[in-house]
Amino acid sequence: RDEYGAVIDSFIHGIVNYTWTEWPGYDVILGGGAENFYSPSLGGVTYNNLDYYKVFADAGYDLIYNNTALQAASSALKTLGVFSVSNMAKWVDRNVFPDNLKAQKNDPTGTKGDALDQPGLKQMTLKAIDILETRSKADGDKGWFLMSEAASIDKMMHVLDYDRALGELLELDDTVKASIEYLTKIGELDNTLIVVTADHGHGFDVFGNADTQYLNAQTTDRNKRKAVGTYQNSGESQYINTGNLKYTDSFFPSNWDPRYTLAQGFGANPDHRENYQIHKGGPRLPATNITGFAATNYFVNPKDNVNGFIVNGTLPPNAAQGVHSLTDVPVFAKGPCHELFTGVYNSIDIFYHIAECLGASRTEQAEEGGHGDQGNGTNWQHHGKGGKGYHHYGPSNPTYKKGPGKGPWGN
Repeated sequence: RDEYGAVIDSFIHGIVNYTWTEWPGYDVILGGGAENFYSPSLGGVTYNNLDYYKVFADAGYDLIYNNTALQAASSALKTLGVFSVSNMAKWVDRNVFPDNLKAQKNDPTGTKGDALDQPGLKQMTLKAIDILETRSKADGDKGWFLMSEAASIDKMMHVLDYDRALGELLELDDTVKASIEYLTKIGELDNTLIVVTADHGHGFDVFGNADTQYLNAQTTDRNKRKAVGTYQNSGESQYINTGNLKYTDSFFPSNWDPRYTLAQGFGANPDHRENYQIHKGGPRLPATNITGFAATNYFVNPKDNVNGFIVNGTLPPNAAQGVHSLTDVPVFAKGPCHELFTGVYNSIDIFYHIAECLGASRTEQAEEGGHGDQGNGTNWQHHGKGGKGYHHYGPSNPTYKKGPGKGPWGN
C-alpha cells in the first residue's frame, strides 16, 4: 500500500501481472498526492521516473488542478483531478481557518505555490457522479461504480485531532445527503445501491463534556482534569448547529471554539497533553522526539496544548500516533440489494455483497475451474483462442503493451 507510484500506474495500466480482462482505465480519479504524479524534474517521486500528468494526458484524460476548474470541466471526458501535494486540506481549515492553507507549498503542479482552491468531498463526489453518469449514458447506459472516501477522518483520529475528525465526518454526512439529492434529481436513486461504512475504528468515544474556561484557569494537571463533567455533571456542548435538522441542510457547527466542548478520546494513544479545544493553527502533532533520545522515542509535544494536562500513553514509546482498534463498525445501505447488508459479518463480505448485487459474482463454471492458469473453465483457457476480453498478461506481455501505435494505454 505504500508503493504509491505503482498504485497510480495501476489506475491507468491495470495490475500488470494479474489483469484478466481489458482495462481501459478509470473514468474519474480525484484527490491529492500530486508529488507522485508530476515530473521528477520538479521534485516528483513517480513510478519509473515518469511524468504521470503526461501519461494520463496522452491517454486522453482531462487534467484538473483546482476546484474552480473541476466545476467547469466537461463531464464527457475521462478526468484526473489532483488538488494538492500529499493530503488534501481538511474541512475545518478550508472553511473555518483558511489562512492555514497558506505557505504550504503544496500546489499540485509542482511549482511550490499554495493549493488554495481545493474541492471538498461533496464537490468531488457530485462531479464524479456527473462524469460517470454522463459517460455511462453515452456507452449504452451500462451503469457505474464509485468509491468516495472521507480519508481524513482516520488521519485526524491518528493525531488525536478530534475536532478536525468531526469536521471530516460531518462532511461525509453532508456528501451522502447531497448525493442522494442529486441521484433523485437525475432519476437514478432507485437504481443505485449506496453503502456507507468504515474499514476500522479507533476505539474512540465521547464520555462527557469539558469546561474549557475552567480548565484554562487552573495551574495543575489534577485541577485541570476537574473541568471534565461525566454522567449527571455532563451538560450539552455549545457547538451551535446552523441546520434545522431537515434532510438536506448542513449539520456543521457555526462555533468551533465554545466554552463547553466534548470530553473525548480513545484508549490506544501516545503520550500527549489534552485540553479538549480546537487547534486553530492546523492539524495536531501530539507527540514528538526530544533531543538526546532515540529518534523513535516519542514524548509529549511541548508545543501542543500547552494549557492542557498530560495523558500518559498506552502504546509503546515508539508510537507517535494513535492506532486502529478492533471496534465493530456500522454499515448503512440504501437502494437495490440493501437487504444483503444486515446482521454481523466480516468486512470482506461487503465486497461480495456488492459484487452479488452487480451480478459480478463468479459463475458456477469458474468456480469448478479454480484459480490457477491450468484449470479448465478459467479465463486462461481463452488466451490465444480469440476469446474476447481474455488475455494472459505477464512480465513479457504487460497489459500496457497491446499493439503498435497504441501507446502504453492501448485499447
